[in-house]
Amino acid sequence: MLRTLSTTDKTALLDDAVFYEVLFALGVSSHDRADYCAWEHVNFSRMGHARALIYFFECGLSSKKWDDDIVSEDFGFAASQIGISPDDRDRLNKDLFHLSSLRLRHTHKTKPWTNNILNRAHERTVSFIQFLLSDKRPRDFQVSDSKWKRLLEFLQSGQELLIVRYLGVDGHDTGWLLDKGRFLASRMSSLTILERKP
Repeated sequence: MLRTLSTTDKTALLDDAVFYEVLFALGVSSHDRADYCAWEHVNFSRMGHARALIYFFECGLSSKKWDDDIVSEDFGFAASQIGISPDDRDRLNKDLFHLSSLRLRHTHKTKPWTNNILNRAHERTVSFIQFLLSDKRPRDFQVSDSKWKRLLEFLQSGQELLIVRYLGVDGHDTGWLLDKGRFLASRMSSLTILERKP
């Protein structure tokens, strides 16, 4: 059954669920960049979160797969296609969370993921945050301006978004700690680089 989202619901979903998906799609956590397994885990996770963001941005209120899905139109931001190729879309749908015989289509050269998916998710996320911080957004939810402005600054820096969060044994939670990493050639979120072990 379709649930009507209250102001409190929308505010909570924006500040928790949407913010989380953005951090984990476009951000990179600390890892050993020469460890293939760590590299694979980080990039696979980011693609999964990017897939969720792409659906969030592309699906309109009238075309949601499930009634309880939240989409950008819940926050007044119009749905539109992200602009990824059919091949990249197939990869998100067939190679990420689905075991399919279509994986046989890949060779050693075609198997690696491209940066395009993260680049397009990055572009749309920046536009979404700019909308949230503008006078154009609806007033039926609250926006933590400082939190979203800070994230926008990191995303527009042209550097990798580094994310970390620590939970202490005493129950202390640092919250999300953001920092800047390597400079990105595209100036948009990209896959992490697998470094050679010396």
